[in-house]
Amino acid sequence: MTATTLSAAPAHTSEAFRAARERLVPVFAEIAASAAQREADRHIDRGTVRALAAAGFTSLRVPVEYGGSGLTFAEQAPLILELAAADSNLVQALRAHLINQENVLGHPDEALRDRWLRRLGEGAVVGNAVTEINNAVGQGTTTLIRDAAGTWRLNGTKYYSTGTLYADWIIVAAVDAEGEEIAATVSVDAEGVSLLDDWDGFGQQLTASGTTVFENTPVEAEEVYAGGLDDGTRVATGQASWQFLHLAALTGIAEAIVRDGADYVRGRRRSFSHGAAELPREDAQVLQVVGELSAAAFGARAAFDSVVTALGGILEREAAAGAGGQLPEEDVNELYVRVYQAQQVIAKTVLAAATQLFEVGGATALSQTKRLDRHWRNARVLANHNPLIYRARLLGDWEVNGTGPERSYRVGSAPAAPHPGAK
Repeated sequence: MTATTLSAAPAHTSEAFRAARERLVPVFAEIAASAAQREADRHIDRGTVRALAAAGFTSLRVPVEYGGSGLTFAEQAPLILELAAADSNLVQALRAHLINQENVLGHPDEALRDRWLRRLGEGAVVGNAVTEINNAVGQGTTTLIRDAAGTWRLNGTKYYSTGTLYADWIIVAAVDAEGEEIAATVSVDAEGVSLLDDWDGFGQQLTASGTTVFENTPVEAEEVYAGGLDDGTRVATGQASWQFLHLAALTGIAEAIVRDGADYVRGRRRSFSHGAAELPREDAQVLQVVGELSAAAFGARAAFDSVVTALGGILEREAAAGAGGQLPEEDVNELYVRVYQAQQVIAKTVLAAATQLFEVGGATALSQTKRLDRHWRNARVLANHNPLIYRARLLGDWEVNGTGPERSYRVGSAPAAPHPGAK
């Protein structure tokens, strides 16, 4: 059994799940086969995402009557892991899309829900343009304001626009004429939209996390949403959901590490004079390393599965509650604690495994043709998105003081911390 097959299915699967996976497995295999070369060439291959959409990956949760597969949250999760094991870049690139899918499914506005479910069922893919350098969301310089003719116009520059070069639509955070948070969805083909592949991180290079520029871009009134994107009140669009997809990408990397490590050892013919066997695949110490990598992937998967169970249940309850429905505070707090605990376990486990992988071989393991280093680089970048130290502090505050963990995540200038001992 390989690591990838561990993600094959939950314990009990529906016919819809089996049909969806049958369509997707060949696509996952093609993506895995080309992942290292695409990364070597820094090739943003839009065809990979189009193939995923055509096979139904981007509409797994969309009801059948709208053209989707109608899977449950728990059924979708292992398919996300399989894609992450094939190429973690693509799970990250589709992160905004998958969040938007959950947002639409549980959205109280029936017209919005119907409009977007039809789009998603037809294969539309969504990216994002939210972050501005040195500014928190809601304090940015991107504006969405009506012109003299009453048309909404979008102006500004966004950075780290993950997935947008693969997308058909962009979710944009802005401020209105009064400086209040506002959001919009804009076609990538709209007038005045420019997409740049200028992400310079050393990992997750194929996530299309570049710059997006809007120059007097017109926005349809029905695509304008007052109140911004995330105020922490909805789990579907909150940090628990966003972090879930980081954890999926990391867990998929753990399974890829086992797969690639085993493949490398299995095909290697050279050993060391002080090795324990003539062939690496018979060397007890090398096998021990692969076994430890396998256990690390199992541990990451167990932590991830605990998040799937907790988050899936909350999302179902939130959607059922509808507009104005309020979930018990203690239940949401427990969910966030679970997610932040899993983040500590999974990120650290996968980073360690990505380093230990190189113990299975010598100089050939360092070959650029194998690009085994991409697993560590990609995991390191994913782990840096939401620094572990801050989430660990929140967990400590919960355990010691019973303080509910923060749910809304903002990037920008934090308020100055008080001087130690200040009154």
